[in-house]
Amino acid sequence: MDKDHITAVLTKEIAEELSIAPGEIDDRASFMRLGVSSVQALKIINRLRKELDIDINPVALFEFKTVDDISTYLAEEHE
Repeated sequence: MDKDHITAVLTKEIAEELSIAPGEIDDRASFMRLGVSSVQALKIINRLRKELDIDINPVALFEFKTVDDISTYLAEEHE
């Protein structure tokens, strides 16, 4: 799976959850700094599962703290 595609999908889902424009999301900022709560993180993970059709452990957003980190992880796990 392509990292850029994962990043785009994740950015879109975060932006939608936070009601902001995707361009406002810094993919190197922590999810906490972006304002993503634990409840929102679970919603985002569930939407990613559906959108990307992959299994993602819900704790991934807590282990991988940025869009860039989790996109890299998912791209490597789902090559």
